[in-house]
Amino acid sequence: MYQAAILLDFRGANAEAELQLPVERLGAALGIPLSDRNIQSESVKITDYILSDFSAALPDGTRFLIEPIDSPHWSSIDGAPYVVMHLRLIPPSSVTTDLFDLHCDALLDRIPAQAFLVSVRSDWRTSTFANDPQLVAVFHGSERSVSIDRREGNWWRGFVSVFKLGMRHIAEGTDHLLFLLVLLLPAPLLVRNAKWTGHTSTRRSLVRIAKVVTAFTIGHSVTLAAGAMDLVHVPSRPIEVLIAVSILVSALHALRPLFPGREAVIAGCFGLVHGMAFATTLAELGLGRWDRVASIFGFNLGIEAMQLVVVAFALPSLILLSRTRLYPGVRTAGAVFAGSVAITWIVQRLWDIPNPADALVMALAQRAVWVAAGLTLLGLIARKVAHNNP
Repeated sequence: MYQAAILLDFRGANAEAELQLPVERLGAALGIPLSDRNIQSESVKITDYILSDFSAALPDGTRFLIEPIDSPHWSSIDGAPYVVMHLRLIPPSSVTTDLFDLHCDALLDRIPAQAFLVSVRSDWRTSTFANDPQLVAVFHGSERSVSIDRREGNWWRGFVSVFKLGMRHIAEGTDHLLFLLVLLLPAPLLVRNAKWTGHTSTRRSLVRIAKVVTAFTIGHSVTLAAGAMDLVHVPSRPIEVLIAVSILVSALHALRPLFPGREAVIAGCFGLVHGMAFATTLAELGLGRWDRVASIFGFNLGIEAMQLVVVAFALPSLILLSRTRLYPGVRTAGAVFAGSVAITWIVQRLWDIPNPADALVMALAQRAVWVAAGLTLLGLIARKVAHNNP
């Protein structure tokens, strides 16, 4: 509870620092008993103290301009009381923040046992994000300075990092993939008398699948961008529940046609919901506005790349099996499994009840390539048997 912290966020040419100071230690350093009731009245004294003991400079000694972004305010961090203040570090004209020395004497000059953890929290160029800050130094005793070196970072490194994050997010996001795959189950089939029956041509199946994937992409791209840019905000719990509902609806549709021929429309509408969940991931990166624009593009490309990989693996088995007598059973089993999992997710996300299906779904997702290969092999065998026994 006495640990202090400096968190650095890089925004274009400038840098920002968040100072987290334990209330009791700051009060002892200033000789003032601080509480949440007198922080505002003592804000000028606290600000002057911090600004006098915090600095940044180029290697040649040229100092940065340090200006407050806000007033010191009370905050609870991990259950302990802190005073938090944000500073902007402005380098000399035409100089970047690629290499500079950071120095802090606050608390350290008056409390020998004090320690500061110094971390880079977000920096697009070095692919460092708020969900995984990088510790760069510990200030303690006479150790009160650190050299911040970002010269090896570049724009492309940040872009590749969020692209990989998008791929990993969709690969690990079993609910997103389950919705898409179950919606594709009836894509190769025809509808007669309000039932799935027969199969359509390969070309038509591919067109339907392309429409579903494209509509889902457009839907989640819209809300991903809007959410990541703080244009809309929806609490995460309703979004997670609606994602589970989308899987249940697609499972019911795979059992019996609910909206035949309109799968792309449904994919687009539910894609809007899934996009809000994607936006939460980007919001946790702690990026500035312009870096968020690039992150939206890179993250979305990563999502689309992984979606295409998944569809490419699933496509052969879907088309092959749809031309065999096994497909009604495979489709029904897949729909029942997805619907059952969706119901358990709805219950879990509404009432925080443990979900035993999570482990099973994750195990299947980790073996998705083998499952797809097995279904494709099954389809080939079934086709061969049907050909030999017309």
